[in-house]
Amino acid sequence: MNPILLVSVYFGGVLAGIVNTLAGGGSMITLPLLMLLGLPADIANATNRVAIFLQNAVAVRSFEKKGVRTFKIAIPLGLFAAAGAIVGSFIAVDLDKEVLGRVISVVLLIMMYFVVKKPKIGKNKAIVNSFYMKGIAFFLLGIYGGFIQAGIGFLLIAAITFFLGTDLLKTNAIKVGIVLIYTTTSLIVFLSKGMVNIPVGLLLALGNMTGAYIAVRLALKKGLKFIKLVLIVVVVANAIKTFFF
Repeated sequence: MNPILLVSVYFGGVLAGIVNTLAGGGSMITLPLLMLLGLPADIANATNRVAIFLQNAVAVRSFEKKGVRTFKIAIPLGLFAAAGAIVGSFIAVDLDKEVLGRVISVVLLIMMYFVVKKPKIGKNKAIVNSFYMKGIAFFLLGIYGGFIQAGIGFLLIAAITFFLGTDLLKTNAIKVGIVLIYTTTSLIVFLSKGMVNIPVGLLLALGNMTGAYIAVRLALKKGLKFIKLVLIVVVVANAIKTFFF
């Protein structure tokens, strides 16, 4: 493999780790890089999960050490998502990969409003307080996460904000916990199918973990305004990119 491409994968992983931890959409950086290395789209999609898993393990640990202890909140939601991720991962194994870009662009554009502007939950108390609605919502999000991963951070931020009403700092901490839990089941499915390029995945993961560590420190140091600014920029940039290109 070209050493320049390998270095690019690492630093692309760093950038993706920062973006994923503060907002979402980092896989839109790493998936093209993996395919540039020559990995088919389905193998790239599976291999990316190694980095996602380790990145979120670092992020969860970092948030907990810094006093943002939200992993207990993430566990029940993550278990629903993990069940959905099994379904989504099996779909990804056989589905025609040409539809992925269109799916991502449409989802991002629909959800843009909800990730930029916090929904008012007072008018939806019956839904917000329903255990079953939460379970259904995060199960469906898990299907999407297991299927493609790209853009799931935006959807999780919207869902967590809607159901829990937390600020962006806690929302991001809960988000990385949920992703860590459901990525476990998704990664197991892809590993069982022999679709993961482990050496490349570990190199990418090294970059992602570095980025996640940096992102947690930035989030705690810069505060909510900084996180919101990053979120808006990433959402708009990814929506434009995936829709037009």
